Amino acid sequence: MDPGTARTLFCLPYAGGGAGAYTGLLRALSALPAAPGLTVVPVQLPGRESRIAEPPAFTIAEIADEVAPATDEPYALYGHSMGARLAFEVVRELRRRGLRGPSRLYVGGAHPPDRRVPLAAAVDLPDDAFIDQLVRRSGALPELRELPELRELMMPVLRSDFTWIKNYSFVPEPAIGCPIVAFTGLDDGEVGAADMLGWARHTTAGFRLRTLRGGHLFVKDRPAELAALIATDLTNEHAQPASDGHVPPEPDELHLWLGPAADHAEVLRRYAGRAATGTSHADGLTLVGAANGGGIGVSLLRALDAFGLDGELDGGLDGGLDKVSGDELSDDEREQIEDAAEEDRGWLALRAVTAKRALMAADGRGADPTRVGFPDLADPGPWRAQCDPWGDPGGDPGLDRLARWQVVHLPLHTSRGEALGAVAVPHDRVRLRFDMPAAEQAG
Repeated sequence: MDPGTARTLFCLPYAGGGAGAYTGLLRALSALPAAPGLTVVPVQLPGRESRIAEPPAFTIAEIADEVAPATDEPYALYGHSMGARLAFEVVRELRRRGLRGPSRLYVGGAHPPDRRVPLAAAVDLPDDAFIDQLVRRSGALPELRELPELRELMMPVLRSDFTWIKNYSFVPEPAIGCPIVAFTGLDDGEVGAADMLGWARHTTAGFRLRTLRGGHLFVKDRPAELAALIATDLTNEHAQPASDGHVPPEPDELHLWLGPAADHAEVLRRYAGRAATGTSHADGLTLVGAANGGGIGVSLLRALDAFGLDGELDGGLDGGLDKVSGDELSDDEREQIEDAAEEDRGWLALRAVTAKRALMAADGRGADPTRVGFPDLADPGPWRAQCDPWGDPGGDPGLDRLARWQVVHLPLHTSRGEALGAVAVPHDRVRLRFDMPAAEQAG
């Protein structure tokens, strides 16, 4: 093992979970030759499994105490759902103590710490409704509904953990100095890829996002896939993002890279002859997308392209926008924006135009963008276009071809401020692999 590579991986559980949640990941990692000498240490929180007799309460300081003795050598942290927020706070607590930080912070299925967790509000519901929400939205055991013994055992821990999540208050501090690698499940209805991208603003050392097949609890349900991604990352942790093997995208996968415009040519060379690619530039930044066949369209705009420094929509729709042009919007889109609350108009315009440009780039036939629209600009997506080929005598009856493209939005947090990317691909669903080098972290 490289002397600078993490030797210990501490794992913090999701709400209601114990150290046993990581049994599959531990076994999968131990079987991989790409992770030799790595010790996996699932942290056991009180009130569960071997600590079932203790009250189910904890503090960040207590968890940091368990990690602190191992900080003399390289180590990494993985936290899933609630555990991701715990791991993030442990990193900050260790920094306050002057101890060595992790070489990686891995976070899975978790809203960024500066964002609220919608599911946490369910802790105020009666037991039956609370359990129903957990089973339907986060993949909790369905047996909680039918087995009184299991419910009696788990309910104190679940309510304690979700109360901690609900009461958690993010306190701004400098971004952490280790890379963050985020994981999300393709079928996770609670925390999607767009949510996970928000973790990028909390590090100055580089950010990656990987999408796995599975739902919210992929750490338990698909440990082998997660283990392979972690092992690959640890093996290449001293390499630049997007360089881990130069593997082309799989058929259901979309590779994305955001970095300095001067570096994007090297990224494109890695995919030459191996994938369809698209690029978009904005203020010295370049977004590169690569997909396995079928074409791709990419668009990137800074938030300032739609918002002025005072937060107002530049120029208004009647006067036209600075770089986000009202001339690209359909009549229905313009009406949606005009009917929206004033503070939402700029963001809706940015979403519409970014998506429209990605769609036009994917199509590549010079279609009239005003004859293509998106029915709900506030929908988190993915989006599919609705077309109006007969809106004027010169309309294109072939515009229905554009409905084959799915448009995915990417809220991006960079050293140059907030930005929005959009990618159009001819797939119903895609797994994202996103890389941002340290130079572009928000800091």
